[in-house]
Amino acid sequence: MPRELTVTVRYPHDADELFARALSFAEMAEATRGVAIYRNMPAGDMAQGETYVIDVLVWRVMHNPHYTVHVETVNHAERRVQSREEGWMIRKWDHTLTVDPLEGGGCLWTDRLEIDCSWATGFMTWVARILYRTRHRNRQGTAITARARRI
Repeated sequence: MPRELTVTVRYPHDADELFARALSFAEMAEATRGVAIYRNMPAGDMAQGETYVIDVLVWRVMHNPHYTVHVETVNHAERRVQSREEGWMIRKWDHTLTVDPLEGGGCLWTDRLEIDCSWATGFMTWVARILYRTRHRNRQGTAITARARRI
């Protein structure tokens, strides 16, 4: 049964500047240090309509070769990116990232993931929770919440 994971984080940064950083593959790899290693990572930023094939190694034991990331939407005006991802046992890893300004300054980054990994969905949702929380801690985010539910 698929699960939805929602991670929210507060940042003291300008929403447009943070969104621009969120599109960078290099920034994502740096933010995930300690959890995942990416090989064949493209240079530059994510581009709408592009498909990327990356080798991912989580905790140096979970190898996911030929992990496919299709970037469906990059909307700068709404500060929203949507991707459809899959690979190895991951049937579906649909990711929507948004960055919204907060009154009084700063912004709220939200990651929404729909995860389907057959019998391993619960485990992979747990892995995703750790991976995304680590990314945001490494970026110095605050008030990190992560909630999962069956869908």
